[in-house]
Amino acid sequence: MAIKSILNVTALAGVKLSSRIIAYTAFGIVFNIILFFVCASMASRQHGGTVLILVSLLAPIAYFFIGQKQGAAAAVHFIVEKHGEDLSRFVIGKLLDAYPNILDSAQAKSAIIQEKLNTLIASLSEQSRINKAIFSSLMSKFDFVSVAARVIETNATVAKGSREEAVDGISTAIHNEFDVDDLKPDLQTPAILVGGNIALSVISALLLP
Repeated sequence: MAIKSILNVTALAGVKLSSRIIAYTAFGIVFNIILFFVCASMASRQHGGTVLILVSLLAPIAYFFIGQKQGAAAAVHFIVEKHGEDLSRFVIGKLLDAYPNILDSAQAKSAIIQEKLNTLIASLSEQSRINKAIFSSLMSKFDFVSVAARVIETNATVAKGSREEAVDGISTAIHNEFDVDDLKPDLQTPAILVGGNIALSVISALLLP
């Protein structure tokens, strides 16, 4: 995949990431404003009201971090579902450019390939915060490095062909390992956050001395 194309894909994934951060944070702020006014009318003691204010001010921060996590998961799911093979091709192409002898029989060992892949992905992650979030989320959901290393070691014989054939063959094999459904954002955590937010606000208003 051309660099321009993968950058366009990354940009679209970045939109999914940033939009969820904004949406979750905005929801957290509005939701806690509503909770504050509803629960403030129930607060019978001064200290309970003080804690309620703290909850209302601090809770949106939790929504921001959950939004960041959900956004990264949504971005990874989008990339893998729509462009998983292109992403693999991009990474493997970069790997072969940086280490042209990596498929030599003497070097095509899983441990060596993992080391080179980790170095490469760390370098790609440093190029932008979006890349960092996407690769971090991908690594937490799918052991891309280990799978890619195993696939490359197993398919080292493709080195006898052209670079493009090697990249295509390895990328297709890696993409076949992806479980797209497993990469979908988990909605359980946001539900727990909302429930905990409500419970903490009500407890602050009614039970604290």
